[in-house]
Amino acid sequence: MRDASAAGRVMLRMLVACALQLAAAAAAHADWTLVEEHFHALSLAGHPCGRSHERVERDGDRVRTLSRIEMRFARLGQETVIDLSSEFVETARGEAIEATVRQKGAETVRYVFETQRRARVERGAAREFRELADDSWLTPREVAAFVKARGSADAGEIRFRTLDVQSGFVVAEIAMKRTGTATRDVEGRTLTLARYEVRNSLQPIVANELYDADGILHESSTPLGLGELVSRRAPRAQADEAFARASFDLLAGTFVEVPPIARWRERRTLRIEIEATVAGLEELPSVGSQRFTRLDARRATIDVDVDARSAAAAEDDADARWRKPNELIDSDSEPVRALLADARLAKDTSRAQRAEALRALVARHLRAKNLATAFGAASEAARTRSGDCTEHAVLLAALLRAEGIPSRVASGLVYVPSLAAAPGGASRAGWGWHLWTQALVEGPADAAGGFAWIDLDATVSGGDRGYHAGHLLVATSDLAGGATDPAFARALSLIGGLRIREVPEERAP
Repeated sequence: MRDASAAGRVMLRMLVACALQLAAAAAAHADWTLVEEHFHALSLAGHPCGRSHERVERDGDRVRTLSRIEMRFARLGQETVIDLSSEFVETARGEAIEATVRQKGAETVRYVFETQRRARVERGAAREFRELADDSWLTPREVAAFVKARGSADAGEIRFRTLDVQSGFVVAEIAMKRTGTATRDVEGRTLTLARYEVRNSLQPIVANELYDADGILHESSTPLGLGELVSRRAPRAQADEAFARASFDLLAGTFVEVPPIARWRERRTLRIEIEATVAGLEELPSVGSQRFTRLDARRATIDVDVDARSAAAAEDDADARWRKPNELIDSDSEPVRALLADARLAKDTSRAQRAEALRALVARHLRAKNLATAFGAASEAARTRSGDCTEHAVLLAALLRAEGIPSRVASGLVYVPSLAAAPGGASRAGWGWHLWTQALVEGPADAAGGFAWIDLDATVSGGDRGYHAGHLLVATSDLAGGATDPAFARALSLIGGLRIREVPEERAP
């Protein structure tokens, strides 16, 4: 979707851009006619958790695919709602015109395509261009037609590439391997459906999907450590009921219970051993305060040193991923800029000192510590002064970028001395999924690039950057893909499928 030195080629490019803009404007005022519509009921570990809806419409030569997924979870008694939708407009010949992504709590992002490789990205008043390596990917309706054709031909394998706008401007490679058939009762009819194992290059987990003879998805099942995430085609009333009755407690279901860790707050170092119980253990980062050492395919040790900094290359300081705003880390937004101005940071201090001052500011500013928002933008957190660890991490990352300090969001687990009262009044110690922030600051004297990544946790008050040794880093991200960022995909195989134990100090070499 996403050269020209000669005046003629420049003019041609301008004409193409104008034509596409006119097409997009026409699409906005089009008279859309329904082509097809599908609803799915969602469940997790056997519990209803939400609904999804896809609608295909047409107006003359233009086809529009609208998708929406809504999920509700409990998190320690508080309700969290995830609402993510997208819209993709293309021509009947499969030429991309525009795409829009909306996420609750974040700015709407619109892609206006100049070519299949290049698109103008609009986010509020911000404008930028993004470009892909090539144009060999399929639009949503091309995918539907291709899967139907290959399925009708009884192909043993179906492979294609498609643009995933919900995960950012990235191309996903999909591989579908036919493994047999299954029967399902659908609205009074018994259908024989083709079963496929589906691999997506953006995530490490293999899904199982069932398609009918028209290439329509009827069921999808994704194995997670805490149970199967199932999407099943259903009448609208059943899909609505699955959303209304959603009750799965996400924190309790993903909490890794362990014996209490003594003196956890004062510890400067901590060694733990981790084991993946569902799938193989992917390589985890050795950056910031963490060092990862593999023991075998499923086990590793994690060493955390609160005082450590990992040397970074000079290229990291110039890398646009850690500096530019995006839909969640909207460092160019007015609420973030206003909050930074109120901070009145001393410009003659080091990056590390300013980063810590901003961390403390976020910890104070977000007064309503709640779990109601699944993944809100930094501007929303700054304005409402509320949120959980995700809003703390994203707001701090945005303030750092607005201050000129490269930043990224870290995802993983944090040690919790008492999640909630258990039967009999006993407390439950363990590890819960968590987000915090990393900043690129001045490095140690021997750092070749002169910079180092440090960990900052704005959710936690107190000194030492709010960061203690009870942090287990799984991934880092610039969040260009929003809440569905592929960088977080490695966490999927660990959620609900991880054992953690402390390695006693006397046994640590």
